[in-house]
Parts: sequence; structure tokens; C-alpha cells
Amino acid sequence: MTEAADEGLPRAVAIAWGMVADPQRGPKRELSHERIVEAAIEIADADGLGAVTMSKVASSLGFTTMALYRYVTAKEDLLHLMQEAVTADRLTAPETDLMPPADDDGERSGWQRELRLIADQLYAMYREHPWLTDIPVSSAQLLTPNNLLVADQAIRAMRTLPITDHEKVGVLLLISTFVRSAAELARDMADEYQQLSATAVARRVEIVKELVSPERFPYLRPLVDSGAYIVEMEDPPDDDTSDYEFGIHVIIAGVAQYADGREPVASAVADPGIRTEDQLAEAMGLDHVRKDAKVRDAVKKRREAETKLREARKRERELIKAALERGAK
Repeated sequence: MTEAADEGLPRAVAIAWGMVADPQRGPKRELSHERIVEAAIEIADADGLGAVTMSKVASSLGFTTMALYRYVTAKEDLLHLMQEAVTADRLTAPETDLMPPADDDGERSGWQRELRLIADQLYAMYREHPWLTDIPVSSAQLLTPNNLLVADQAIRAMRTLPITDHEKVGVLLLISTFVRSAAELARDMADEYQQLSATAVARRVEIVKELVSPERFPYLRPLVDSGAYIVEMEDPPDDDTSDYEFGIHVIIAGVAQYADGREPVASAVADPGIRTEDQLAEAMGLDHVRKDAKVRDAVKKRREAETKLREARKRERELIKAALERGAK
């Protein structure tokens, strides 16, 4: 294990938080924690995580391995810092056009959209840097700034959900675990198909159909015949996101179903005040708010008032137009 920093944190975590300064002694030709991590990421992107060694990173920067150890004392720390860096790259400029399907009311639920966006960004990060899933999960990863930012964004998305704090953490764990596993599966399947010829893939399908007989596997065999269980394809499924799309949709829909109709939890609403239109929309997305008799009555009166306002404005425009026409005569 990596020796902990003086502050009681793993050294990689302390470095990520800027609590460990660059060495004052040793090489000074632009060597830093950031440059070391950048070089390691470039190697991993090109050749995989197995190619990342302290000596290779040092060589790519034009330094000795011993010079590198002045900054990063163990490869384990370097791996954590690499993961932290690519998380920052992905989450600092998220694509905001990733939207889940509209619900039955024709309105998009704010918390579902936010959770889906976070999941999509994490999945894209894993697909962009496939070596990430080769880094063992550890408690240190839960303490770095950008991983904490992901957790904070997810908890923010669920702030109005009527579930307990422990359940929110459980949802976060479920989503993050699924995203990582889905990305790893997609990578491994793509790698396997790249090593097989089209003939080999076709032959494998034929063998499976022979082995999975209707008598022994009466429920699985129809899925084999339809291509749902084993796919017949010549190209590797590198860009196929259907499994991920289905899985994340089911998870978020399941959370919605679990929370539907439950009584509000005190900690679920951090700030009950309504200050913006977004907050109002989020509040109206809650089942118990939308179905409240007084709220429904207020919505009805507001819509009636909006109708009268539109009619008044229309009448106003007509009168102004008439006045202009009279003045032109």
C-alpha cells in the first residue's frame, strides 16, 4: 500500500488536492505532477495500462526513473492521479444535450435527466479511456476532488427525491458500478471480435445453435435463433451502446418507480424555497406536489389567468392596429 501523507490521506489523494508541493530539489526542466500524469495518460491511451511503467513515463519526459520518484513515489499513486485527471477532462465540459425520453406526462423529470447526464458522461469517459476499468477500485478514489464532484452532482440531482440519504448513496453506487461494468464489457467484447475473422464468428454461431437445443434449453433457444443472445456480425460491436442504453434506462426508471408515492424525507429537500423557474419545475416533478389539491387548484387558476392575459394582449394588439389605420387616413 502507498504510504499515507502527513495529513492522514493517501499520498495520491493529497497530491490531487494540491497538498503535496513539487520537490524543491532535483530536475527543474518543467517536470511536475501534472506533466507526469499527462505523459502516463498518453502512454495508456496508445498502448493500454500495462504499458505504463515509471521508467517508460520518465523516458517519455526525458528524465530518469529516480527523478520521477521524487514526485510520485509509487505506481499505485500514479494510476489514481491518471483516473482523477481524465475525470476532470470529461466532467468540466459536459454535453448538455443528452436527454432521457419524456415521461408519461410529456415532461422531462429534472432529476432523471441529471442522473442520466452524469451516467452518460462517465460511460463516455470509460469508452474514451478503456484502460480505466483496469485500475482496481479503492477507497482512495472516493476522496479525490473530481470523484467527489461526481458524487456531489449525483446527490444534487437526487436532492428532491423522497428517499433516505443511504438510499441516495446506494443509487450512486448502483449507477457507477453499472456504468463501469458496461464499459468494460463493451471493451472486452470489441477486443475479442477484433481477433476473430468473419468466418470464425459465423462458425461460432453455428456451433452455439447446435449445442443450445430446444429440448435442453427451451426458453433460451428462441433467443439464439433471433440473434438476441449471440450476435451474427462481421464487424466488432465497438460502437454499440444498446446494452448500456437499456441498462441505465431500467435503473433510473426503477429508482423512479421505487420513489413514486413515498412520503417526503426531511433530508431529501435541501432548500424548500422556490427561487427560480428550474426549482419550480423540479418541485412540480414530484408526485406528491403535483397531486396536492391546493397546488392543482393554483395551477388551474394560473392557467385561467394566462388565458385571460393572452386574450387581453390580443385585444390590445387589435386596438393598436385599428388606431394606426385610423391615423393613416
